[in-house]
Amino acid sequence: MPTTVDCLNEEQRAAALDTEGAVLVTAGAGSGKTRLLTHRIAHIIEDLGVPAYNVLAITFTNKAADEMKNRLWALVPNAEDIWVSTFHSMCARILRRHAAVIGYGANFTIYSQDESERLLKQIAKDLRYDESIAKNAAQAISNAKNDGVSAADFREEYINCEDGDMLAEMYEEYEKRLKNNNAMDFDDLLLKTHDLFDRSADILASYGRRFRYIHVDEFQDTNEIQYGLVRMLASQCGNVFVVGDEDQSIYGWRGANVTNMQNFIEDFGAKIYKLERNYRSTKNILTLANNLIANNTSRIEKKLWTAGGDGERPVFYKARTEASEADFVINTIRKLMREGYRPHDFAVLMRVNALTRTLEQRFMQYSLPYKVYGGFRFFDRKEVKDVIAYLRVLSNHNDEEALTRIINFPRRGIGEGTIAKIREYCAESGKSFFDAVTEGPVPTLPSSSAAKVADFGALLTELDEYKRVSDVAELSAKVIERSGIKDAYSEENEENTVRRLNIDDFVSSAHEFVKNRRGTLDEFLQEVTLYTEGDEETKDCVYLSTVHSAKGMEFRCVFIVGAEEGLFPLSRANDDPDDLEEERRLMYVAVTRAKEMLFVSYCDSRFMYGGVRPCKPSRFLGEMDSRLLQIYAKPRPAQLTGYSRGSAKAVGYGAGNTAVRQNNASASEFTEGMRVRHKKFGDGTVVGITDVGKNSYLVINFDSIGKITLSLAFAPIEKV
Repeated sequence: MPTTVDCLNEEQRAAALDTEGAVLVTAGAGSGKTRLLTHRIAHIIEDLGVPAYNVLAITFTNKAADEMKNRLWALVPNAEDIWVSTFHSMCARILRRHAAVIGYGANFTIYSQDESERLLKQIAKDLRYDESIAKNAAQAISNAKNDGVSAADFREEYINCEDGDMLAEMYEEYEKRLKNNNAMDFDDLLLKTHDLFDRSADILASYGRRFRYIHVDEFQDTNEIQYGLVRMLASQCGNVFVVGDEDQSIYGWRGANVTNMQNFIEDFGAKIYKLERNYRSTKNILTLANNLIANNTSRIEKKLWTAGGDGERPVFYKARTEASEADFVINTIRKLMREGYRPHDFAVLMRVNALTRTLEQRFMQYSLPYKVYGGFRFFDRKEVKDVIAYLRVLSNHNDEEALTRIINFPRRGIGEGTIAKIREYCAESGKSFFDAVTEGPVPTLPSSSAAKVADFGALLTELDEYKRVSDVAELSAKVIERSGIKDAYSEENEENTVRRLNIDDFVSSAHEFVKNRRGTLDEFLQEVTLYTEGDEETKDCVYLSTVHSAKGMEFRCVFIVGAEEGLFPLSRANDDPDDLEEERRLMYVAVTRAKEMLFVSYCDSRFMYGGVRPCKPSRFLGEMDSRLLQIYAKPRPAQLTGYSRGSAKAVGYGAGNTAVRQNNASASEFTEGMRVRHKKFGDGTVVGITDVGKNSYLVINFDSIGKITLSLAFAPIEKV
């Protein structure tokens, strides 16, 4: 009789059928772990008759969770009853139901890293410390929470920490203000769920009974608290299935503990399965990956293999400088695109994102679409966060951090002195900041300031009333209209044009939420706060990224640039064997993103730290294949031979190649909102213009691939 696991290979099927007790699967890169997870869950529900309600699946990104949901919906009826989510989303869902047990309101706000640092800056200021300590305090507090160390225990646990007393005082005050604001930070979602289960055996038991079969993806990335939550939830039924790859554990700097995989085996007496068959890369690429990672000692030994062919031989390319390295990347991409590759087939990966500058210049000069990952997420952009802050206040009146962010934005003439006086009045009267502003007037303020605060309070009252009769999208539009946020960006320039478009995009995201989720304001705010960069829609662009941001992705052709000692691995790893092993795992992740072709480049010299410095090739190159150190790519002559004020002199190379020619178009011929056409990217709308004359750049929002900045001197742009 056919079952849901018949389509799996032998390794996958054995793990999928082992449903009782604790199981660990060490799954190599590209070995089909998502397929294994989804078909195992389908087997439990469809073949074994377990209600979908009793299954939990946890992963690390919203994008991965959505992919798993979509696959399950195609395999299992009533799949919506399965809890499929990230750790943070799962914890937020549990806390919304039981917040009162730990002294919170169900409408608590979730602070992002930016909001946490803003609050810590205010705390440092109030405690008369240098505000620059806020970033260090944020990191120290996050590390402490990931280790399960409370504010009360911080001073003792970190007794030898530099500035320990100062950080302990800030941690204590930070926790007080979070509680007063009815707010939690990202780490609190995990820590306070752990506390909730500790406090209430009944609540833990109810979830333990519900989740009879627990699945955890990317287990190598779990920290102490996350593993603790898994142990708690699995303590009743004991059926826990974890999938991970210690060779891809690259988040030690943010608390991930690669030893959790070994701890799981010991704590649960887990059975172990290996997935070594790779469905992504060619034999030649896998050979390099296997050679490299074999140099690490903290791992369960496995060796990736494929039934596919050898493929193209990987290339190690030695460049003279970062400029010639960028030329090599661009010329190779252009050549492969003439052979049928698309921009989204390429990724240019690096250890640190500071290496993107020269590459970005080349992409703009050759009108190649690209996107830099590892920069600001959409919901982290200032203009978007300002709108979100208004919504946060309307959702949670106790959110003082959001209130102080918007009280003078757009500018209303309410300065720091006025805000300080309101805080003093709140401390004396026992009122919340929101009540003081909306119930006014504040008696300690001079009449002119009191009138401005009263106007702001009236705006909040109006919006708060509108919230009761509107959905999230309508409320967002009303906030933007009544607050005058767009007016703050009314001056016509490229930056403001982009900001206004981002505000419009935010309203569009609210409409999508209403259409697809029909959820509450609290649920919308939770979704955008827990949104990660990897969740953004990928356009037809070359992917420029740090290796960290590329984890979980794959591309037909991968370039790894800056493979030099001090850059990859970073110099700090020289003194710590554990850090060096994590750097090696990073290179392994980079190599295994490639499906068909791999290029690794390094320079003789590179401009760094204010000057030109000689470089040595990364030790990882020799570990992959020392023979390839002597095999350099032989690209045709570089296209870019000189520069002048942002333009480039270009020469053709090879038969049939057309040299890049300068256009005669002027920026004065284009206006924002004009429809234009590019022979490669199709039709689009001009949304920004910078500089003047032939060296100008146009920001064009193309219908097919989104916004791209193009040099007017070289891009073939026509008016429609």
